[in-house]
Amino acid sequence: MSYHTHDLPLAATLLHKNCQLIDLERRSSASEFVFEDSVELRGIVDQYWRDELLCPAQSLLAALKRAKHILYDFKK
Repeated sequence: MSYHTHDLPLAATLLHKNCQLIDLERRSSASEFVFEDSVELRGIVDQYWRDELLCPAQSLLAALKRAKHILYDFKK
């Protein structure tokens, strides 16, 4: 089972929290990050949307840079 998102900040947060990225699906309108689904991932997503997730700023910015790198450099 997998979890899909086209939300770049959420994808960066999931990368920061060490969720397993399994694919990047390119669509005509937007690309989707595909993560391995788990109870932990769903908890992180819930905390993210409730604005209850705490992350060190520098680490989160590094994860955002990594997510952008994956998005723009991912080749299939």
